[in-house]
Amino acid sequence: MRCVLCWRESRSKEGLCFYHAEAYRSLVEGYRRWCRAYGEIDEGRYLEKLLELPECGEWVKDVAKMELKRLKEVEKIAEESS
Repeated sequence: MRCVLCWRESRSKEGLCFYHAEAYRSLVEGYRRWCRAYGEIDEGRYLEKLLELPECGEWVKDVAKMELKRLKEVEKIAEESS
């Protein structure tokens, strides 16, 4: 199976290659640290802030965009069902 974000082989449960899976784990851990250090922040806003940072690598940005898209789809479904 191929990574959902690139052409590399996927071995993770998220369907990501090694590099994107590492970026995903980094995002999740970074979000936890951010919340502990600065208080709660909306996950979507956190991802948007990361995309604005020039220090973020391309793999992290790829995963952040994927997660933002997923969050927006979840919000849309929630709005439609209420």
